[in-house]
Amino acid sequence: MAEYKFEKSRRLLKRHDFLKLADIGNVSHSKYFLGIYGKKNKNSDLGRIGITVSKKVGNSVERNRIKRLVREYWRLNKHSLQSIPDINIIAKKSASSQDSKEIFKSLFILFKKIGESKND
Repeated sequence: MAEYKFEKSRRLLKRHDFLKLADIGNVSHSKYFLGIYGKKNKNSDLGRIGITVSKKVGNSVERNRIKRLVREYWRLNKHSLQSIPDINIIAKKSASSQDSKEIFKSLFILFKKIGESKND
């Protein structure tokens, strides 16, 4: 069960980490998400994830639901996302009206695009 944990070391937590990623990062889109990704963290071989959901997306219940779903997708699929570097997932406004199946499909597409672009 330990392999499904979402450790604090796997999260982007500090404002300067988000700003640095925004400055140097590459961008990839899916239908409901935007991903800004950069290099892997130099202190760890594992990529970290940050989640940004603005107030434009919806009320706090909708925003927290989207964050929960993104964390769940990351937690369950991190074994196949080892090559993904530090990434900030930003929810688009249309994400709030989608069910979890559509959210997961959009995240799958986003991570697939990022993985392909890292191999180029």
